[in-house]
Amino acid sequence: MLSKTAKQTIVWGGILILVGVMLLLDQYVELSAWVWVLALAAAGLGAFGLYVVDRSDWWMLLAAYVLWAIALLIALVVPEILQDEAIATYVLLVIALPFLAVYLRDRRQWWALIPAYVMVVVAVMIGLIGLGVLDDMLVPAFVLLAIALPFFVVFARDRRQWWALIPGGIMAVIGLFFLIAEAALEYIGGFVLLLVGAAILVRAFAPRKAREEEGPPAADMASPAGSQEDEAPLE
Repeated sequence: MLSKTAKQTIVWGGILILVGVMLLLDQYVELSAWVWVLALAAAGLGAFGLYVVDRSDWWMLLAAYVLWAIALLIALVVPEILQDEAIATYVLLVIALPFLAVYLRDRRQWWALIPAYVMVVVAVMIGLIGLGVLDDMLVPAFVLLAIALPFFVVFARDRRQWWALIPGGIMAVIGLFFLIAEAALEYIGGFVLLLVGAAILVRAFAPRKAREEEGPPAADMASPAGSQEDEAPLE
Protein backbone atom coordinates (compact mmCIF):
# COMPACT_ATOMS: atom_id res chain seq x y z
CA MET A 1 0.00 0.00 0.00
CA LEU A 2 1.29 3.42 -0.94
CA SER A 3 2.20 5.85 1.80
CA LYS A 4 0.42 9.19 2.13
CA THR A 5 3.45 11.05 0.84
CA ALA A 6 3.64 8.81 -2.23
CA LYS A 7 -0.07 9.25 -2.97
CA GLN A 8 0.19 13.01 -2.64
CA THR A 9 3.19 13.05 -4.97
CA ILE A 10 1.35 10.94 -7.55
CA VAL A 11 -1.81 13.06 -7.39
CA TRP A 12 -0.13 16.46 -7.61
CA GLY A 13 2.32 15.24 -10.24
CA GLY A 14 -0.54 13.77 -12.28
CA ILE A 15 -2.49 17.04 -12.04
CA LEU A 16 0.50 19.05 -13.28
CA ILE A 17 1.06 16.63 -16.18
CA LEU A 18 -2.63 16.80 -17.10
CA VAL A 19 -2.65 20.60 -17.12
CA GLY A 20 0.62 20.71 -19.05
CA VAL A 21 -0.66 18.33 -21.74
CA MET A 22 -3.88 20.31 -22.11
CA LEU A 23 -1.97 23.58 -22.41
CA LEU A 24 0.15 22.09 -25.20
CA LEU A 25 -2.91 20.72 -26.98
CA ASP A 26 -4.59 24.10 -26.68
CA GLN A 27 -1.80 25.59 -28.80
CA TYR A 28 -2.84 23.42 -31.73
CA VAL A 29 -6.46 22.39 -31.21
CA GLU A 30 -7.81 25.36 -29.21
CA LEU A 31 -9.62 23.39 -26.56
CA SER A 32 -13.04 24.51 -25.46
CA ALA A 33 -13.47 25.86 -21.96
CA TRP A 34 -15.87 23.01 -21.27
CA VAL A 35 -13.07 20.52 -21.95
CA TRP A 36 -11.13 22.15 -19.15
CA VAL A 37 -14.18 21.93 -16.91
CA LEU A 38 -14.57 18.20 -17.57
CA ALA A 39 -10.86 17.49 -17.15
CA LEU A 40 -10.62 19.36 -13.84
CA ALA A 41 -13.82 17.78 -12.56
CA ALA A 42 -12.52 14.30 -13.48
CA ALA A 43 -9.19 14.97 -11.75
CA GLY A 44 -11.07 16.13 -8.67
CA LEU A 45 -13.16 12.98 -8.75
CA GLY A 46 -10.00 10.89 -8.78
CA ALA A 47 -8.56 12.74 -5.79
CA PHE A 48 -11.87 12.34 -3.94
CA GLY A 49 -11.80 8.60 -4.67
CA LEU A 50 -8.39 8.35 -2.99
CA TYR A 51 -9.79 10.18 0.03
CA VAL A 52 -12.71 7.73 0.25
CA VAL A 53 -10.27 4.80 0.23
CA ASP A 54 -8.27 6.34 3.07
CA ARG A 55 -10.19 8.91 5.11
CA SER A 56 -7.13 9.84 7.11
CA ASP A 57 -5.52 11.35 4.02
CA TRP A 58 -7.50 14.59 4.12
CA TRP A 59 -5.09 16.28 1.69
CA MET A 60 -6.81 14.32 -1.09
CA LEU A 61 -10.10 15.92 -0.09
CA LEU A 62 -8.46 19.35 -0.29
CA ALA A 63 -7.09 18.57 -3.75
CA ALA A 64 -10.54 17.47 -4.92
CA TYR A 65 -12.07 20.63 -3.51
CA VAL A 66 -9.57 22.90 -5.29
CA LEU A 67 -10.06 21.14 -8.63
CA TRP A 68 -13.85 21.22 -8.39
CA ALA A 69 -13.82 24.88 -7.32
CA ILE A 70 -11.73 25.85 -10.37
CA ALA A 71 -13.94 23.77 -12.66
CA LEU A 72 -17.06 25.43 -11.27
CA LEU A 73 -15.50 28.88 -11.65
CA ILE A 74 -14.82 28.25 -15.34
CA ALA A 75 -18.32 26.84 -15.79
CA LEU A 76 -19.84 30.00 -14.29
CA VAL A 77 -17.57 32.49 -16.07
CA VAL A 78 -17.95 31.08 -19.60
CA PRO A 79 -21.74 31.71 -19.81
CA GLU A 80 -21.12 35.02 -17.97
CA ILE A 81 -23.09 34.00 -14.91
CA LEU A 82 -20.22 35.46 -12.87
CA GLN A 83 -18.76 38.78 -13.99
CA ASP A 84 -16.45 41.45 -12.63
CA GLU A 85 -16.70 41.76 -8.83
CA ALA A 86 -18.74 38.55 -8.58
CA ILE A 87 -15.68 36.55 -9.66
CA ALA A 88 -13.58 37.96 -6.82
CA THR A 89 -16.43 37.31 -4.39
CA TYR A 90 -16.64 33.68 -5.53
CA VAL A 91 -12.89 33.13 -5.20
CA LEU A 92 -12.74 34.60 -1.69
CA LEU A 93 -15.71 32.55 -0.49
CA VAL A 94 -14.15 29.40 -1.97
CA ILE A 95 -10.95 30.12 -0.03
CA ALA A 96 -12.88 30.79 3.19
CA LEU A 97 -14.91 27.57 3.10
CA PRO A 98 -12.06 25.13 3.94
CA PHE A 99 -11.09 27.17 7.00
CA LEU A 100 -14.68 27.10 8.17
CA ALA A 101 -14.75 23.33 7.62
CA VAL A 102 -11.61 22.95 9.77
CA TYR A 103 -13.32 24.74 12.65
CA LEU A 104 -16.57 22.81 12.30
CA ARG A 105 -14.65 19.55 12.31
CA ASP A 106 -12.73 20.45 15.45
CA ARG A 107 -14.00 23.36 17.55
CA ARG A 108 -10.62 23.61 19.24
CA GLN A 109 -9.19 24.89 15.96
CA TRP A 110 -10.75 28.32 16.51
CA TRP A 111 -7.87 30.00 14.69
CA ALA A 112 -9.43 28.87 11.39
CA LEU A 113 -12.29 31.30 11.98
CA ILE A 114 -9.95 34.28 11.59
CA PRO A 115 -8.99 33.77 7.92
CA ALA A 116 -12.49 32.49 7.17
CA TYR A 117 -14.07 35.63 8.62
CA VAL A 118 -11.64 37.95 6.84
CA MET A 119 -12.28 36.27 3.48
CA VAL A 120 -16.06 36.35 3.94
CA VAL A 121 -16.07 40.02 4.96
CA VAL A 122 -13.91 41.07 1.99
CA ALA A 123 -16.03 38.94 -0.35
CA VAL A 124 -19.26 40.51 0.90
CA MET A 125 -17.77 44.00 0.68
CA ILE A 126 -16.64 43.48 -2.93
CA GLY A 127 -20.04 42.05 -3.83
CA LEU A 128 -21.90 44.98 -2.27
CA ILE A 129 -19.61 47.48 -4.01
CA GLY A 130 -20.30 45.75 -7.31
CA LEU A 131 -24.04 45.97 -6.69
CA GLY A 132 -23.74 49.68 -5.86
CA VAL A 133 -24.92 49.20 -2.27
CA LEU A 134 -21.63 50.36 -0.77
CA ASP A 135 -19.96 53.53 -1.94
CA ASP A 136 -18.16 56.59 -0.60
CA MET A 137 -18.19 56.67 3.22
CA LEU A 138 -20.20 53.46 3.54
CA VAL A 139 -17.08 51.47 2.58
CA PRO A 140 -14.95 52.53 5.61
CA ALA A 141 -18.06 52.25 7.79
CA PHE A 142 -18.55 48.64 6.68
CA VAL A 143 -14.88 47.77 7.21
CA LEU A 144 -14.69 49.30 10.70
CA LEU A 145 -17.93 47.71 11.86
CA ALA A 146 -16.76 44.37 10.47
CA ILE A 147 -13.53 44.70 12.46
CA ALA A 148 -15.46 45.62 15.62
CA LEU A 149 -17.81 42.63 15.43
CA PRO A 150 -15.30 39.89 16.46
CA PHE A 151 -14.33 41.85 19.58
CA PHE A 152 -17.98 42.01 20.66
CA VAL A 153 -18.30 38.27 20.01
CA VAL A 154 -15.28 37.65 22.26
CA PHE A 155 -16.91 39.64 25.05
CA ALA A 156 -20.29 37.95 24.54
CA ARG A 157 -18.71 34.49 24.85
CA ASP A 158 -16.76 35.38 27.98
CA ARG A 159 -17.77 38.47 29.99
CA ARG A 160 -14.43 38.40 31.75
CA GLN A 161 -12.81 39.46 28.47
CA TRP A 162 -13.99 43.04 28.98
CA TRP A 163 -10.88 44.38 27.28
CA ALA A 164 -12.43 43.39 23.93
CA LEU A 165 -14.97 46.18 24.35
CA ILE A 166 -12.23 48.81 24.09
CA PRO A 167 -11.00 48.14 20.52
CA GLY A 168 -14.45 46.96 19.51
CA GLY A 169 -16.09 50.10 20.85
CA ILE A 170 -13.53 52.41 19.22
CA MET A 171 -13.94 50.74 15.84
CA ALA A 172 -17.73 50.74 16.15
CA VAL A 173 -17.88 54.43 17.09
CA ILE A 174 -15.66 55.45 14.17
CA GLY A 175 -17.68 53.22 11.84
CA LEU A 176 -20.93 54.76 13.02
CA PHE A 177 -19.41 58.20 12.50
CA PHE A 178 -18.77 57.37 8.84
CA LEU A 179 -22.25 55.87 8.59
CA ILE A 180 -23.90 59.00 10.01
CA ALA A 181 -21.71 61.22 7.84
CA GLU A 182 -22.83 59.34 4.74
CA ALA A 183 -26.48 59.73 5.72
CA ALA A 184 -25.93 63.41 6.55
CA LEU A 185 -24.45 64.12 3.14
CA GLU A 186 -27.70 63.06 1.50
CA TYR A 187 -29.78 65.52 3.49
CA ILE A 188 -27.37 68.28 4.45
CA GLY A 189 -28.02 70.27 1.27
CA GLY A 190 -31.76 70.35 1.88
CA PHE A 191 -31.35 71.29 5.54
CA VAL A 192 -28.94 74.10 4.71
CA LEU A 193 -31.39 75.57 2.18
CA LEU A 194 -34.24 75.34 4.69
CA LEU A 195 -32.22 77.08 7.39
CA VAL A 196 -31.05 79.86 5.05
CA GLY A 197 -34.58 80.39 3.72
CA ALA A 198 -36.02 80.51 7.25
CA ALA A 199 -33.36 83.03 8.32
CA ILE A 200 -34.21 85.27 5.36
CA LEU A 201 -37.94 85.17 6.19
CA VAL A 202 -37.33 85.93 9.86
CA ARG A 203 -35.09 88.85 8.97
CA ALA A 204 -37.66 90.22 6.51
CA PHE A 205 -40.77 90.02 8.72
CA ALA A 206 -39.39 90.50 12.22
CA PRO A 207 -38.75 94.33 11.99
CA ARG A 208 -42.18 95.01 10.44
CA LYS A 209 -43.91 93.08 13.19
CA ALA A 210 -41.93 94.93 15.82
CA ARG A 211 -43.01 98.32 14.37
CA GLU A 212 -46.65 97.24 14.33
CA GLU A 213 -46.51 96.21 18.00
CA GLU A 214 -44.75 99.41 19.12
CA GLY A 215 -47.30 101.72 17.41
CA PRO A 216 -46.66 105.28 16.08
CA PRO A 217 -43.74 107.26 17.45
CA ALA A 218 -44.39 109.26 20.62
CA ALA A 219 -45.72 112.82 19.97
CA ASP A 220 -44.94 115.98 21.85
CA MET A 221 -47.37 115.84 24.86
CA ALA A 222 -46.80 119.46 25.99
CA SER A 223 -50.13 121.11 26.89
CA PRO A 224 -51.35 124.29 25.02
CA ALA A 225 -51.70 126.09 28.32
CA GLY A 226 -48.17 125.43 29.19
CA SER A 227 -47.13 126.68 25.78
CA GLN A 228 -49.11 129.89 26.19
CA GLU A 229 -47.58 130.52 29.61
CA ASP A 230 -44.13 130.03 28.17
CA GLU A 231 -44.85 132.36 25.28
CA ALA A 232 -46.47 135.18 27.43
CA PRO A 233 -44.87 138.61 26.77
CA LEU A 234 -42.73 140.03 29.48
CA GLU A 235 -44.13 143.14 31.29
